[in-house]
Order: sequence, then structure tokens, then C-alpha cells
Amino acid sequence: MVNFLDTQSDAQRFAALLADYDRRLQALERTTQAGHTSIEGGQSLDIYDEEGVLKGSVGVQPDGGVALVPVNTSPPPTPMPPAVESVLAGLLIGWDGTWDDSYTTPSDFALLQVHVGPTADFTPDVTTQVATITSPLGGTVTVAIDGYDPVWVRLVAANTAAVAGPPSAAVEGAPRQAVPQDLIDGIVTETKLADEAVSQAKVKLGAIGADQLALGAGNLAPDPSFEGPLTAQLVASQPDWTLVTPGNDSGTAVSVNATAAATTWKRLDLATLPVLPRERHFLALDAKVSQDYDGIAARLVLRYLDSDGNLLGYGTTSATPTPGGDWVRGTGQAQAPAGTAAAVLCLEGTQASKGSATFDNIELRTVVAAGMVVAGSISANELAVNSVTADKIVALGVTAQKIAALAITTDKLSALSVTADKLAVNSVTASKILAGSIDATHIKAGSLTADRLALGTDGNVIADPSFEGAVSDQRVAGQTYWSIATPGNGTPRALQVNAANPTAITRTLTLATLPAVPGQKLYLAMDYLASADWNGSRISIYGQWLDAAGTILAYSTVTTGDGSAVKGSWQTLTGVPDEAAPTGTTQFRVACSTVNSSTGTVQYDNASCRVVLASGFAGARAEISPAGLLLYDDSGEEAVALVSGRPNYLTFSTDGTPVATIDQEGGAGFQRMAIADTFTIGGTDWNDYLAQLPRGILAIDYQATTKTASGTEMGFVELACQIDATRMYRFVFAARANPSVAGGELQVRLRDGGTGTPKITSTQRYVAVHHMALGNSFTARMEHVTPGTTLGAGNHRFLITFTNALAPSGQTCTMTGATDNLGYFYIEDIGPLIPETGQYNDGGGTAAPPVQKYTKTYAASWSGSYANRGSYNSYYGNKCVQGYYSSNNGTQAALIGFPAALGTDLSGATIQKAEVYLYFEHWYANSGGKAVIKAHGLTSRPSSFSSDSQSMSVSFARNEGKWVDITSVFDSTKWRGIALDPNSTSSTYYGIARGVGETNPPQLRVTYTK
Repeated sequence: MVNFLDTQSDAQRFAALLADYDRRLQALERTTQAGHTSIEGGQSLDIYDEEGVLKGSVGVQPDGGVALVPVNTSPPPTPMPPAVESVLAGLLIGWDGTWDDSYTTPSDFALLQVHVGPTADFTPDVTTQVATITSPLGGTVTVAIDGYDPVWVRLVAANTAAVAGPPSAAVEGAPRQAVPQDLIDGIVTETKLADEAVSQAKVKLGAIGADQLALGAGNLAPDPSFEGPLTAQLVASQPDWTLVTPGNDSGTAVSVNATAAATTWKRLDLATLPVLPRERHFLALDAKVSQDYDGIAARLVLRYLDSDGNLLGYGTTSATPTPGGDWVRGTGQAQAPAGTAAAVLCLEGTQASKGSATFDNIELRTVVAAGMVVAGSISANELAVNSVTADKIVALGVTAQKIAALAITTDKLSALSVTADKLAVNSVTASKILAGSIDATHIKAGSLTADRLALGTDGNVIADPSFEGAVSDQRVAGQTYWSIATPGNGTPRALQVNAANPTAITRTLTLATLPAVPGQKLYLAMDYLASADWNGSRISIYGQWLDAAGTILAYSTVTTGDGSAVKGSWQTLTGVPDEAAPTGTTQFRVACSTVNSSTGTVQYDNASCRVVLASGFAGARAEISPAGLLLYDDSGEEAVALVSGRPNYLTFSTDGTPVATIDQEGGAGFQRMAIADTFTIGGTDWNDYLAQLPRGILAIDYQATTKTASGTEMGFVELACQIDATRMYRFVFAARANPSVAGGELQVRLRDGGTGTPKITSTQRYVAVHHMALGNSFTARMEHVTPGTTLGAGNHRFLITFTNALAPSGQTCTMTGATDNLGYFYIEDIGPLIPETGQYNDGGGTAAPPVQKYTKTYAASWSGSYANRGSYNSYYGNKCVQGYYSSNNGTQAALIGFPAALGTDLSGATIQKAEVYLYFEHWYANSGGKAVIKAHGLTSRPSSFSSDSQSMSVSFARNEGKWVDITSVFDSTKWRGIALDPNSTSSTYYGIARGVGETNPPQLRVTYTK
């Protein structure tokens, strides 16, 4: 008998043995024997991965060739979308060497296929391929296109095994069409070229030299503030890089998310630039990092490459901002190593694993380029002895601030190599000249005039503006009618013109002549003092705009205007004339003048001429001068004016549509407004207006039950509320009462338990009595009005009670409420406290009327300030100045008086409330100050100051007007006005309030009974 179990066991063992032999054979085939093996006899060696998959072979191939042939390789990643530019009859197509879904280029990269198709979703194949890019660092190709219709470009990467990866996103482009006019000499002018139409690829190397480039145009970084489409395209395919707003004084910045599983470097390539060996570069960037950023820095990096794209080295500059802090600027220099042909500019978040870094305002400049030398870049060890000769210095190119301190010494200069025409204007400054090295013998006689000298560093281009020194002496030397006078306006000296002449004449003196450019505007200011007998038409300070030949093109003038000059006291002219430098301007001349005068003199002092700082000269722009700030919209119209000496206003716009305005009179219009603090109308807090209104029902209860009284007082319903002693209250109760038989009376009482539980024994505030003669049901009602002063401030619990009194024996009375006839009890605030003004009148014709309440407002009739709290100070007119500013006037005080009607009205009256309205236009501190208010009994403005001693202090902001309750210091009918008198030298109390005759003058509002 056969044992099937034994047979099955032998078969299993045999199968296992064969499987073991198979595994051992495969392992043997895969085991490297290269250490002691050669490939002979026309054979090849197969290459397997760890999973046993054939990846390639090396040796003699089937066609007889010897090669490494890869197989079964992974496809390359997706390239970034191409950059496409139109060229004549074709397209310039570029790839920047980066990938859409990978940070690194695969080691088996072979080439990049360029495909052109008719639609955005075309499928690349052999029929659409038009070119290849073989460099792993990227490159450009120019392809011819049939016709001029738009086409779409896609990129496909292939590896050494000829395996293609996925195609890139499609980018549209169209060839540029040539017409016969394009070939005519001179037809393509500057105006024919679109902005940014000439790219780096279109300019021959070395074709543009320093004399073709404007100074300041040497930043090689494309889109350095990351505002344009170039940066948007770069970050669109980089998931870790995004655009954020705002930047550092710019609209946009670039941010990298540094989050990673391990510390890493994350880079964003910005541009690839041609670079020469040993070329030096200046690098700068602004950066800030998040609170959790753990990288060592945020960097701007140059990767220096040779002609084959191999990395030679790095040039970097770092910014190390405080985590979570503000922007920090980093600057530095780098030098290209030998063999450098190009450099890749990139941003880098360095050695980080969490947080984010943000970049803005990058700079990449060659150290010497476009006539510009980076500050401090040339040091002594860069210069050979006698190496700096005249022909080595480009006029205006290398200025003093561009050369490191002490870099150029006498042994570095060839004899006589630096001549006058090699020095830029103002490039040799005082700090660059050895003390005492320039003496009188080395200055050409008459070569230094007043307009060549400037004193101070505040931007005033007029030398010796207060006419104190030798410069001004030279100005008037040889002048028949101009001289120096003493004293000036707060200075020892002033400039003076003798205006006497047999006939009316204009006399002018030039103060400065300086270079100018079209579009410039000037801020001009000057003090003047015209004698009492001066009879000219006007006094002016002006700028003359001149061309290169000295011809006057236009004037910018600040003047008194005809017949408007003030005589006998110092006055100030100041302003920014609307006239700007016209086309053709190369210089301007500043002068002062007296016009059409024949008698008298005019003195001038404290002259000022400053060029207005402007962001442009047309359209939307900003202009800043000592007078203030002006902002213009796209059409060149003023949108914001914050300027002294003229009306100010603000207009806010959204997408060009005005949405809010504050005009020159202080009027405002807004789409909506939210007020977080106080809100005043006419100087009165809005809460004060609301306080004059009833506050309505404070508490209410409805009754739908029945209570019965049998000759004793019974409680019915209780309410509680807070009582304000300054308010009036009404208590109302109503319910249905029903006596069992006729007779007696119903007494309904209001009892006040204060803060405790009210009882039938609590204080009675009111009782209402109803006769019950008929014995039928009726509505029992009680109403009581009382001031809060009677009840007392604080929480109160009130109880309604009732009883049937004087009733027949056995009578009961119910107080009833039902769902269809509810009883009710409520407490109502009916307004502010009203004084009791009535009186008894028996109807017999008494003559005296009852006392009434009056509220009257009085405008101030006079006001003024007093120096040293003593004599009247006419300098301020009707303004009200309080406190100490300088020793000139000491501690000042002010008095404000009101008309005689005030005394008449208050005679025999009892003052309930006194309020004063004050408007403070100025305080020493921007945050405001404190007014110290007192009272006085003066009926007209006195020559010396006096007031009551009792005072109160009130805080005001700048340009704030409000009503102030002064009852505590104005509590007697003898007072007729107020004083402002802090009697302190603390700057907290120095302020100026408006007086009679000005906008928002003082007012007094008195509430009284009489």
C-alpha cells in the first residue's frame, strides 16, 4: 500500500531544493566580481538594483559598440514653464534650470526638449519638437515660427535612457512681424521701443560702457522689490516661496516657509548673469524672520559658475534680524573666482527647519560700473604706487565718498595727474583736506563768491542767511544802496536797502546761484521790516529759473502783494510758489527785492531757500518742504495739503473714488464713523445731550393674580432700581379693585425699603385714595413724580400696598389682575433733576411771579493775555495765552470777559450751573496740556492782571474745543468772567486758547433760577 503522505513530503522537499538553487544562482549572477573580473569575448555586464530589476548594461552591445546602456530608469521631473519672448519671425525660448516638482536636477539628465503647438493643451511628440537645451543650468534657444499667429510652448526633460518626463505648463507667444518700414534707417527710435523691450540677451557684450549708463542705474538684480510679473512667475512654481504684502517701504516682499523635517537650505533663483573673473560685487538685502525661525541667517547669494556650469564658489551677504522683530539690512561684497563666466543670483533661508524668512529691496552691483564706485570699495592696498593718474579717473565717476578713508595717499598719485577737470563738483570736502594745507596763496583772487559758500547743514542754500559774517559783507561790498544794519530780527545784524530815489524804482540783491533741473520747486522765506515812510508797492523774495546761457525762463515768488506790506514791525514772508522750474532750466538764482519805491528803507533777515523734496514733477507725487506736505493724485491735483500758511485738507480715495474728506475749514465727510471714546458737538459731549432726555422705564411688573385685604394693609407687588440723585422719577401703578360691599375707601401706598426688604412699615413715599361708594369693581391707579434727591442715590426696593379703610364691618377688597386685564407697576426716569420753582397763590392777584429756571449763553466781549501775570501783552491780540514758554514773557495768564447783560441777568439769581466753552489751538506738547481756570469780576479788559484765587484744572488736546463745568469756581453772582492762570513754569500748562474775533471764541453758559 502506497503512503501518499510520504510521497507528498518528498515532492515538497524537492521543490524547496530547486527554489533554493534558483535563489543562489540569481544571487551569484548579481554579485559583483569586478574586483578580479574582466569582460572578455564580446560580452557585457548587466547592472541590477537591490530588487533585482535590470537597470542597464556595460560592455559590448548587440550592435558591436561598447557603451553603458541604461534601462528601466525613472522619468525626469517636470520643468518650470518656459520664458517666451517675441523675436523677428520667431520666438526666444528660455529655461532657468529649475523644476516644478523637484529641487535638484537628476544625475542622468540628458536634455530638455522644446515643443511648440497650436493650443495650450497640445500633447508633445516628435512632430512638435523644435529644439533642445542641453545644459542642466538652463539656457535659451531661438526657433523660427511659420506665420504670426500665437502658439504655445512646452518643455519636456529626457534622461540618458531617452525616457521623457511630464511636460511643463504651456506659455503663449507670437512671432514679431517685420514690415518694410522696420528696415529704414532711423525708423526704430527710442519712442518706438516698448518699456523693457531691450533685454540683456539683445545687447552685445561690452557694447554699453559707463558713458552710456546714467548714474544710479547699476542695480543688476531684476525686480529688486519683487513688485512685477517676473517674481510672480518665479514663486508660482515654488511651493515654499510666496509673495507677501506689504514689503519694507514697498508693496510686496518674498517669503520662504522654512518648515522641513531636518535642517536644510531653501533657495529661490532670481537670475543668471554674465560675470568676469575677479569681478567684485556689492550685495545688499532687507530681511526679517518670524518668531520661530531657527535658521542661522537670511541670505542673498551669488553662485559663481564656469563656462560649463560647474560651481566655483559663493558670494554671500547675510541679514540677521531678531526673531519676530523688524526689518534689518545686510550688506557686503564678494569677488568672482578665476574662471568665472556666470553667476546665479538667489535668495536663501539658511540652515533652517521651521519658521519663515521674508526678503525685500535686494541690490547686486558691480563695484566699479556705470560711472559709479561703491562707497569705501577702493582701499590703499588696491592701488599701486603712482597708479592713479588723470586718465584713470572718469570725470564725476569716482568721488570722495566712494574711496575708503586714506586709500589714496601721495605715493599713489602720479605727479600732476589729478587736475581740476578730474574732480567732481563738491567731491573734495573739508574732511578730505589736511588742516591748514589750503592758504590764501592757493586761492585765486575773487574765485570764491558768496554763492559758492554754504553755512550749516539744514538744507538752506543761502549762505549766511542771517547776514552775520564776512559772506554778507562781501554781498554788499561795492553796492550803493545795500548795506548791513543792526540789529536784525532776533539776530545782531540784518540786510538793508535804501529805497530812496527821485522816481519809484525796484532794487534787487542776489543771495545765491545754484544748479537746477526742470520741475524743481522752492521753499522761500524771509523776515522784513519796512520803515514807516517806505512807499513801495511790494516786498519779495524770489527764485529766477535760468537756462545754460543765463537767460531768465521764469520766476517763483513769495511776495507781500501790491499795497499789502506791513510797516513799522518785523513780518515774515514764507511759502512754496506754484511755479516750478520750466523745461531748459539748468540753474536758479535767489534774490530779494523792494518794488517801485522812492522813500524809506527795508531790512531783511533770516533768509531761507530750500529745494522742495519731491517724488516727481507731474501726476501722482509727494512734495515735502518746511511748510509741510502736499500729495497729488494721478491727474496732478492736490489730494492732501498739510501746509502752514494756507488752508489744509485731506481727501481719502479708494480705487480713485473719494470716500472721505476733511476740508480747509475743518468740515468733514465720511462714509461711516466709529467713535471709541468721547464724541462732542459744538463743544458739548454727546452724553450731555443724551442726559437731557428721559431714560425711560427702568423697571416694570405685570400682575395676573388676586390679593385680598380685610381692613389691614396688604403688600401687593415689589420693584427695585438704581436711583440717580440728579434725575427725576415717576412711579405708576394700576390694577382692578373690587370691594365686597359698598363703603369706605381704598388706600394704595408706595413704600420705600431702601436697600432692604420693603414692608408695610417701610417709608411711605405716596398714597392714592379711591372712594368705594358703589361697591362695584373699578381701576385703582396711583402716579407719583419725585426728584432723585428725595429718594437718595443708590439701590432702592419699592413696594405697592393697599387696604380698605373706614370700611363697613366685614368688608373685604381684592386687588385683581387677569391675563386679559393685567395690572401693572413701573418706575420711569423722566429726565434730569428740575429745581422746584413754584409758589403758593391764593388767587387774590399777588404781584410777584414765581421763580423760573433760565439757561442763557453769552459770547465773550473781550479777551487778552498778560506777560509775567502783570501787564497786558498786545503782541498776542485777543488770544488767551497761559503758562511759561520763555523768559521773554515769563509766566503768562489770560482774562476773558462777558457783556454787561450777564451781570443784569444774574442779579438776584441763584446759579444752578455755570459752563465755559474754550478752544485750545496749541499746547507745548503734542499730547495736549492742562488749562487752569479761575473767575474774575472785571467788566472790561484791564491794563494789569487780577483774578480770584480759587481754581480748577481741565485737560485739553490740541485743537480741541469743549464746554467745561465751572460751577465750583463760579458760584457767586459777583463773577463776570474767567481767567486762565496756572502760575507755573511747567510746560504742561503752556497753551494758547482762541479769543474774541477768532473762530470758536470763548462762551459762557449759565443755568440759574430767578
